[in-house]
Amino acid sequence: MLRISMITCLMWATSVLAQISITKNHMPSNGDAIEYSNASPINIEYSKTGADVSWDYSDLSSIGDGEEEYTSSLKTPYLLNFGFTAVGKKLMDTLGFSDFQLKNIYNFYQTSNASYRDVGIGFQFAAFPLPQTGKHSDPDEIYLFPLEYGDKDSTTFDVEVPISVGIKLGSFIRTGTRVTTVDGWGTITTPYGKDIECIRVKSVIDEFDSMRISTPSISIGQRIKRIEYKWLSTTEEIPILMITGNEALGTFTPTSVVYRNEWSKETPIVVDFEADKTSSNSGQVISFTNKSTGDNLSYLWTIEPSTAIFVNGTSNTDSDPKVVFQKDGEYSITLKATDDNGSAETTKVDYIIIGSVSISDLSNDNISIYPNPTSNLVHIETKSPNSTIDVSIYASNGERILSQSGQQSIEMDVTNIAQGVYILEVKEGDSVYQSKLIKN
Repeated sequence: MLRISMITCLMWATSVLAQISITKNHMPSNGDAIEYSNASPINIEYSKTGADVSWDYSDLSSIGDGEEEYTSSLKTPYLLNFGFTAVGKKLMDTLGFSDFQLKNIYNFYQTSNASYRDVGIGFQFAAFPLPQTGKHSDPDEIYLFPLEYGDKDSTTFDVEVPISVGIKLGSFIRTGTRVTTVDGWGTITTPYGKDIECIRVKSVIDEFDSMRISTPSISIGQRIKRIEYKWLSTTEEIPILMITGNEALGTFTPTSVVYRNEWSKETPIVVDFEADKTSSNSGQVISFTNKSTGDNLSYLWTIEPSTAIFVNGTSNTDSDPKVVFQKDGEYSITLKATDDNGSAETTKVDYIIIGSVSISDLSNDNISIYPNPTSNLVHIETKSPNSTIDVSIYASNGERILSQSGQQSIEMDVTNIAQGVYILEVKEGDSVYQSKLIKN
């Protein structure tokens, strides 16, 4: 029994250590510029939660990108309204048009050991550019620290945004409650990263928005129930993923999906290479030039058959290796390139020809091709008088790169195609013939 108890305690301790705690150190701060992407809210899964959960959102696809920029209130027009400790997130430069246009629109936040809270909004009217602010009389505590699995809290908020152009015309008022529950922990995978340790935070925001006009005296309002699901980590200062939506008659409808991303740094991997010669004798050195593009790529070369060695201090992981092929034959070359987000590869089939490899002739005595190998021109001829032939040249991946038609004989210029082995196809009447073509 003692042994079982000790094992149980050890397993419990390991489980506890796997859970993370969110504090003020994991919140946005002055100078942060954090990129994110939007995804479609259609068919998004949000219900899975609990302890030690693996959330997989790797199939999210961006439908638009953005950046959250955080600036000290000292560097905004609203220092006198929000003091020295608030940080502003710029929502947009302008909103509206003409004299009714709003400019320099910021939301302001304050971080302390106890909480991360929304303290108000700042903006300017184009026609009356003095700073305007809507300051919370009761701040909206978005998170209470430390934030850990199983936590639950309920807070209130109250903010008034004046509507004025020289004189006060009225106010926009928002009041409500925020109930926050940390209902899950585990790891999350998105296009940004794999198996990131996280907690999931569910916030139910029940708010009442009202508009009060001074002259004539009008007051209208609407109650809105909003739900936010956020996956928070200790490595990022905004949620790894946030799903937001509205609840009506007990049904939650997602309206927004935002995930942490680094879209400006994402460079598609394009893999390509060439050899300084594609036909040679065994024992000679062939140099490969890597023409791949991407960010911080690593490489892996594969040669089939494997009767080849990397020489001159290079290996199969170098960018531009040098290779000696030890036996006569046809060799296929594969290059795989990898970055932090994934990999891509390309294969050139029978790309290297070593020794006196026979080139299979067209299986028809009436048709001949010469010279083969060639570096510039190839001549295709049929002995059938007045016969029309259609000639195509295909790359190893099946892509047709050249085609030409003529009567009895054709001369094709292959000067501008890369060195390698191609398929030359000849159609004569109802017959189709193929042969290898080597471009030197």
